[in-house]
Amino acid sequence: MKKLLQRLKASDAQALAEFAVVFPVQLLITLGIIQYALIVVARDVVNYSAHMAARAELVAEDPHRAAAMICSPITGISKGSREVRLEPGFGGTAYEKEDKYGDSISFPNWPGPLQSVAETTPDDIMLPGWGRLENSGMALLKTHTHVNVPRDDQDADFVEVQVLHEYELTIPAVNWVLSSHRVGGHPHLGIVRTARAPKPWVNDDAGKDPHPPIPDMKTEDEQ
Repeated sequence: MKKLLQRLKASDAQALAEFAVVFPVQLLITLGIIQYALIVVARDVVNYSAHMAARAELVAEDPHRAAAMICSPITGISKGSREVRLEPGFGGTAYEKEDKYGDSISFPNWPGPLQSVAETTPDDIMLPGWGRLENSGMALLKTHTHVNVPRDDQDADFVEVQVLHEYELTIPAVNWVLSSHRVGGHPHLGIVRTARAPKPWVNDDAGKDPHPPIPDMKTEDEQ
């Protein structure tokens, strides 16, 4: 009986040691999966916001406001100056760029730099019949648009808009690994998406016979 108890104690100690080794790794993997899933959702939202920005440009509305409205549910609350992360990581890269404003943050596939300055949060967007769109003011600050092909470009039969959203990573530990830059000291990931919207008024049927005119309806007296 004494030997059996000794074996059980030894087995418990071994299991505890194995758990102490495996648990941190398993926890890190689980947190990484959760954060990556949130990033996938954020990319879909930013992709949709790019389509809405292109639609807004098509009808002569503000593409920045349209993109911010879509991105407001995924926008984090941290704000402040932007800075490139100092340590290497797996996240999309951001880099410092010198321009006429001084040091600024730039992203691959994005046409211009974002200044490394803290900004005041704009007021939230007010929607008719709905009221204040929560967190849309912060979305206006962290969502950026660039019109590649404007509505008044006569040589193009579409408009094209790029959207960059600074997505705040919130899952501890892995957020620093997956981030591209910091906003106010908090890890963020720059997500860039591009969308086009065709101009419906452009004649795509060039060279085809037009639809014959519909004759006017006759009144009973004329019949």
